[in-house]
Amino acid sequence: MPYVELRVDEYASLPARTLARMVSDRQVSPVQLTELALTLAKAAEPRLNAYVSLLETWARKLAGEREQEARDGRVRSALHGVPIAIKDNFYLSGFPLGRGSRTHPGYVPNATAPMVERLLDAGAVIIGKTTTPEFGWKGTGISPLTGVTRNPWNPERNSGGSSAGSAATVAAGAVAIAIGTDAGGSVRIPASFCGIPGFKPTLGRIPVWPGTVTESLSHAGPLGRFVDDISLTLELTGFPDSRDPMSFAATGPGDGARWQRLRGGTLNVGIISEPFGIAPDQAVEQTFATAIREITAHVRAQFSDTTIDAPLPRDVFETFWVTGRGIGYGPLFAESAAIMDPGLVRLGPLSAAYSLEQYFQAIGKRRSFNSAAFKLFDSIDLVVTPTMPIVAFDATSEVPPGGEADAPLPWITWTPYTYPFNITGQPAISLPCGVTAEGLPAGLQIVGPWGSDALVLEFARQVETVLAFRDRHPLPIVTS
Repeated sequence: MPYVELRVDEYASLPARTLARMVSDRQVSPVQLTELALTLAKAAEPRLNAYVSLLETWARKLAGEREQEARDGRVRSALHGVPIAIKDNFYLSGFPLGRGSRTHPGYVPNATAPMVERLLDAGAVIIGKTTTPEFGWKGTGISPLTGVTRNPWNPERNSGGSSAGSAATVAAGAVAIAIGTDAGGSVRIPASFCGIPGFKPTLGRIPVWPGTVTESLSHAGPLGRFVDDISLTLELTGFPDSRDPMSFAATGPGDGARWQRLRGGTLNVGIISEPFGIAPDQAVEQTFATAIREITAHVRAQFSDTTIDAPLPRDVFETFWVTGRGIGYGPLFAESAAIMDPGLVRLGPLSAAYSLEQYFQAIGKRRSFNSAAFKLFDSIDLVVTPTMPIVAFDATSEVPPGGEADAPLPWITWTPYTYPFNITGQPAISLPCGVTAEGLPAGLQIVGPWGSDALVLEFARQVETVLAFRDRHPLPIVTS
């Protein structure tokens, strides 16, 4: 039976599971899907700069192998033959690793990160490596290695970061799934700015290897066209690996009673419109409020306003981030500061100002904040907040107009809703919840108790269905 020829716009609108099912049923070829993905990726590149490299030759080879496997009835998983992209801080054996930096030109790892390894084993076809700021240290898409990554909704605006290219290429339609990392919002920030779902699982749920200088904050997670793309990726990658000891502690106490409430329409969902007393910009506030009205009207659950009984833990995050990056990259600063991001290099002297006493005080404050956040979920099943207090700002700027450009970590001054949940390690997803008057997406964040990844994703799927954002595309789809 001959393969069906998918149009580019059809390909760009289908979830990964559907594409894989069409491959399994021999309706479409992984080779065709890969060519469509590469066509869309290359068409958007002059505007977006989402890729460090497109792995065209290898991707076509992989696609041919996956096609033959499907013809032989050897389908690896529900992702078999589907094109994906990976952030350029994941190891992929035999291919250069840049991590947004000019400090290690030509470095080629001889091992593959667990998440990437599992996706390859599942039959996915990697078409390229996506951009990141230097060592993923900030929330924008600007790096010394690749320059500026731009937003598909408006290339004059920021893609967000640090999973900048991953979010941009999914939003542009090139791939149904891309993977990223999130130590302070680096999946959820660009997901919000680019109008797609992006998920930070429970700390360790998807193993992170090699470890990072901020290991107790660092998560690996997927971005996708739909929540189901996120769920599928987690199914295939979310289990322990001895290279990341935290991956053995990612399960929670169990969600049995919460699932019963979800099925019965009595799930307790807390709404926090102004997390930590910080109000979003008016455009985001209005978009979020409209989305909440839709959700409370059409999703079966019990909704109430709530709050986390703790102050914004900015000083805690700054302590861990500045000391981790400043000391961890200290030798590199000494050798290569002239070719590195000045904002990152600045963390070297800033880290020297911290005493051991201050560091241990931050550990104690983290424990207190985590206790308050966990206690909230004794009475609440899930929490809904805006993902970001703002929409995407100028692509070449590190802070929005009027922002704290001289702060130790300028990017956390405009991301107060994301990094607190890296401190706690809880699962959190950003969903697109609407478009503001200036034509830019705003995000809605759903946070759950430790280990409740599946519950968060199922509720997110219900919210996604109600908000029906899925038909919106930021760029004209290439049709030739």
